Amino acid sequence: MTKLDPEICLKIKEARRAAKLSQSVVANEVGCKQSALSMFEQGDGTKLNEDVINKLAQRFGISLTETAAARTAAAPVVAAVAEAVRVRGFCPNAHCPSNKPYEVDGRTLVLPDRLMADPVGGKFCALCGEILEKRCPNCGASVHDGAICSFCGDAYVAIG
Repeated sequence: MTKLDPEICLKIKEARRAAKLSQSVVANEVGCKQSALSMFEQGDGTKLNEDVINKLAQRFGISLTETAAARTAAAPVVAAVAEAVRVRGFCPNAHCPSNKPYEVDGRTLVLPDRLMADPVGGKFCALCGEILEKRCPNCGASVHDGAICSFCGDAYVAIG
């Protein structure tokens, strides 16, 4: 058997618990030690041989290939969701090339370009190396696209 998906170990554990069976009872049924079954249920697929794993899967009606195939099919969706939720930081350095100054009613503001400053969701600005801010420096609210925090009204980047 190739590398076993840890999710299968968890499914077997959940099925055993749902059936209200102890590890000792199940271990005796499939021909392994209780301690090996315990480690297996914690996600270590190397603790049981292929024959025992097949017996466990058959005992609880779990497909050994279905979980891996489902994960592979869902991988692009999971990656897209992770990208959408990632909070990109902005550079607090007013002189950084990622920050674009502009004027509104005689007041100079700085519009942070979070994608330019933080293309990979890191800790430091990709252009100047400054530590990125991921929350409003004044009130701690989550940042959004724009120059001013919608909660407290302060500018994200101070000019000075």
